[in-house]
Amino acid sequence: MNSKRAVWIALALAVAISVAAPVPSGAQGMIRVFIDGQPVNFDVPPSMIQGRVLVPLRGIFERLGATVDYDPRSQHIVAVRGGQTVELTVGSRQARVNNSPSLLDVPAFTINGRTMVPLRFISEALGAGVQWVAANQTILISSSGGTPAAAAPPVAASGEVTGRLTAVTTGQNPQIVVRANNQDYTYAVTPQTAIYRYNADTNAGGSAALGTLQRGDQVVVDASGNQATKITASYRLSPAGRIASVNASNRTVTLASGTSYVVLPDAQITLNGQAADFSALQNGRAARFYVVQGTNQAYQVAVTTPSSAATVPTAMAVPTITSPGNGAAVGTTITVQGQAQPGALVVVTAQPRLLGQTVRAQTTAAANGTWQIPLSLQAFPLVKFPYVISAVQIVNGAQSDAASIEVNVQ
Repeated sequence: MNSKRAVWIALALAVAISVAAPVPSGAQGMIRVFIDGQPVNFDVPPSMIQGRVLVPLRGIFERLGATVDYDPRSQHIVAVRGGQTVELTVGSRQARVNNSPSLLDVPAFTINGRTMVPLRFISEALGAGVQWVAANQTILISSSGGTPAAAAPPVAASGEVTGRLTAVTTGQNPQIVVRANNQDYTYAVTPQTAIYRYNADTNAGGSAALGTLQRGDQVVVDASGNQATKITASYRLSPAGRIASVNASNRTVTLASGTSYVVLPDAQITLNGQAADFSALQNGRAARFYVVQGTNQAYQVAVTTPSSAATVPTAMAVPTITSPGNGAAVGTTITVQGQAQPGALVVVTAQPRLLGQTVRAQTTAAANGTWQIPLSLQAFPLVKFPYVISAVQIVNGAQSDAASIEVNVQ
């Protein structure tokens, strides 16, 4: 069994267990971290695995003032803080601290691109003071090495909470962080959590995968204690336009209309429906920006490549998904069908609601506007695997909002 499949099975079993056995409020997915008394949020939070508390190496090391270098080919990591040097390799228990061998409790591994290491290794490697408070699942870290100061994490508000997303975490411990009334609240997301995302101006949208929610989205969370029972996210889009200039130093993009946007460092960027980075923003390409309300700061950007002679439409109609139906039970091999503008590029994405690998494919709508795309999805025993299937269409460099449905893979 390869390691990737083993991780998939472990995650699926974790979901199955969470469905079968109710867990008391605060007992899962809510490990909080305080460094020198200040709360810290991570895109991949700490986890409890086989009785060991594992933490994101880069996130904590950098907050402690260390520099971290990672070689993706060898998966070798070097962290330096003052006179301290730490080396380790993903998948190995062997590490070196100041050129002396050190053995980790469990091998370093990655979750969603973040290297996780045992909590005890933090104190051994960088001389920090670390305390694990099991009663409220809190990690207290002192950068000076002394006894960490106690800190009380904010209590999540029950009922309906309206605010803005400041963090979204997928994986084994899915959760969101919502800023409301100048306070951050963390909510666990379970397989029973209903998730929706809509365009606030057109009401386009529907069921959504947790991974499609973006920092900056406006959200309404229905919560019971620290667990979200329903998440309704909304966003606003600027009109599409052709890029006239790009200033990479301050991440400012100016359209031919003269409107400028600042692309946030952690913004999600796509190019023709595929994941991309800031380099996708180039003169002559078309772009549409999802902006934080009341600002020109973009937390999501859809970039497309129209022909040089094409006029970029400012908006696009939403395609439709005609099959399978919303809420349908399906097998692992399905054909998604729908209707779009004739000749449009249709990009279909299938993403597990909470965790797992995204499947993406594209096709061109026929002369009568019909389209269909076969997809192969993943399923596991013991648990229904909810997928969100979405479709966008791209015409002359303008990308539409997404139409979406949810299906259960059995």
